Amino acid sequence: MGYDDVMELFSYIGLHTAYLLVFSIALGIGIGASLLSYVLFLYSGNDGRISRDEFNLLKISRVVLWVAILLYGLSGLGLFTLAYESMVELGIFYASMTVAMILIGNEVMFTTRHLPRVRDTRDGSIALDAFVLESGAVSAISWMFLMFHHVIYRTDIGYFAFMALYAATVSIVTLATWFVRRRSARSRDTALLKRSAIAAFFFALIFAGAWYAKADLSIKPADIGKRIVAEVAGTTYTLDDVALHNNTEDCWLVIDKKVFNATEAARLHPAMFNCGQDVSENYHKNHGEGIRDKMMKYYIAELRSGTGVTNVDLPIQRNETLKPYRELYVDEGSWNPRELMLVVEKDVEKLLIIDGTSHKVIGRIHDVGFQPHTSVYSSDARYMYIISRDGWLTKIDLTTLEPIISVLVGENSRGTAITDNDKYVAIGNYAPGNLVILDAISMKVLKTIPLTIEKDGKQIESRAGAVVEDGNRIIVALKDGTSVWAIDTDKSGFPVTHKFSDIGGGKPALHDAFLTPNGSHYIVASQGSKTVWVLDVETMKPIAEVATGETPHTGPGAAWGNYIYIPSLGEGLITVVDITTWKPVKYIKTGGPGLFVRSYSKNPKYPYVWADAAFGDHKDEIYVIDARINEIVKTIIPVKGESSWHPEFTYDGKFVYVVSQTANEVEVYDAFTFDIVKRIKSDTPSAISNVGLRIEEPGL
Repeated sequence: MGYDDVMELFSYIGLHTAYLLVFSIALGIGIGASLLSYVLFLYSGNDGRISRDEFNLLKISRVVLWVAILLYGLSGLGLFTLAYESMVELGIFYASMTVAMILIGNEVMFTTRHLPRVRDTRDGSIALDAFVLESGAVSAISWMFLMFHHVIYRTDIGYFAFMALYAATVSIVTLATWFVRRRSARSRDTALLKRSAIAAFFFALIFAGAWYAKADLSIKPADIGKRIVAEVAGTTYTLDDVALHNNTEDCWLVIDKKVFNATEAARLHPAMFNCGQDVSENYHKNHGEGIRDKMMKYYIAELRSGTGVTNVDLPIQRNETLKPYRELYVDEGSWNPRELMLVVEKDVEKLLIIDGTSHKVIGRIHDVGFQPHTSVYSSDARYMYIISRDGWLTKIDLTTLEPIISVLVGENSRGTAITDNDKYVAIGNYAPGNLVILDAISMKVLKTIPLTIEKDGKQIESRAGAVVEDGNRIIVALKDGTSVWAIDTDKSGFPVTHKFSDIGGGKPALHDAFLTPNGSHYIVASQGSKTVWVLDVETMKPIAEVATGETPHTGPGAAWGNYIYIPSLGEGLITVVDITTWKPVKYIKTGGPGLFVRSYSKNPKYPYVWADAAFGDHKDEIYVIDARINEIVKTIIPVKGESSWHPEFTYDGKFVYVVSQTANEVEVYDAFTFDIVKRIKSDTPSAISNVGLRIEEPGL
């Protein structure tokens, strides 16, 4: 196999995988050689002497160990360059580096001191002493702890905890070494081994004390739970209120007569598909008695008896005032707004701004509201409009990243749209159930349209599902009304010109929607009926109902050729639909329920569609689908065990960005080789969009 063959192999398996393979091999070699050496030291005859043959074996093992150290160092450096932003935040990383330095120092000491002394022996053998025995023990323990770090890397037990465990292990193994060799060891060697064990135990106590002191200064989960309960004291909801929050995008649960907004947890936990229900029995079956402290951070209210819907869909927190501000890391205006990759840092109420050509973080916008949700952009890429779930709409100048104004437009908001002429911005609200239309320049509210429908003989306000633009029309899906409305902004008073009801057989909920690439058809997910509905944009009448997987989730849409791709929140299935016949042509099985599928619309010849599996056991997987054969040709794991989703192309189509919310990072991949290009540190990233592509795609 030549150099080109090796490079081709590396390109196929991915750079990260190649580094990881070499890294794992190095650890295996190191552990094997060090254990062999140590056992040889420990059990080399009752007289405690090393024969010439045993010495030759030791020499070979040292060469092997130095090869392992070299491979470990080079592959570890490669892995570090791919993920240094996240590694430097972990205490366990620095602990492993400390252990690695101890290992290298120990091997240097052995190579330069012990081996020459044995080599100079005239009688062909040498008595074992404490230094040799201790060196072998430290080598074996160090290699095993480097493997231990490799296994538990993402758990981050912390620097002091890791080093305390390491020092304690050294102490125990040193004592065990003395015990085994006590009869043949010289008195001075026995004393040295005992002193070494005591010294290691002393360091273990110091590290353990530092670990305890650090942990004692932190806020305990129980205290957080008590504080949250105190903050929402007096708030109550009925079971009917909870029942309206029945999907993983909006998930409430009841446990022991307490109401929890588990939306965040629902995205990460496969058991949360019981949204909108009392799950007390199932919860205690899996978690024991009592409500765990981790769950208390989602507590929002007490359950009260009775029926009927009260004041629902209020977020956990609310910003009474909002004053966003920017933080720049580069010179103002040194970027092309269409190239920008905008990352929603959901839990910290921030936007991370990345240059999609250089993959360089250029700035942040702080305080954009509770759980920033969706955004749209003016056609000239000058302005961004982003809505937060607590109802704040913020206008941002993308040429300077300077926030211009924030306007409160609702109590609980979701959807955003901007007309093609850049005159109007529309916001869809959950609470109150309405559509708000604003002047895009002044940000003044021009009209509020109640989404009032008749249901079971009663007038109710429906939540706004998807909000998309069709030229200068706004199309809104009524989540609870199984109805779609079209509002014409070119006409005086912004009249509702079309209303079509009974989509999905009257089963809620209409959640999200997108337009086909030519803008001729409107695709809306009917999650209650396991279908997507297709409406002719001109007439706003349905022309097809397409069977999908459980709980379809269209996201911003994905299309290639005559195909569109619909992921499912309820199962690992992507439905491929032929838009010439409006029939499913294939169901692609994935590792678990997914949120987003994306294609590169600017280049019809680009053959790949990227998808995620946001939930379940395979939540860490991203899939590359060859649209020519509609099969998965590559499975990517950005961060093992961590939730990764929302693939998004750069404007030039050369790279694909993915967010890993629980790993606190954004990954950049080559769109053609599928290799990892860069890892970017981010704080709870939940979504990402490219300005230029979103402007040019219909409906966005």
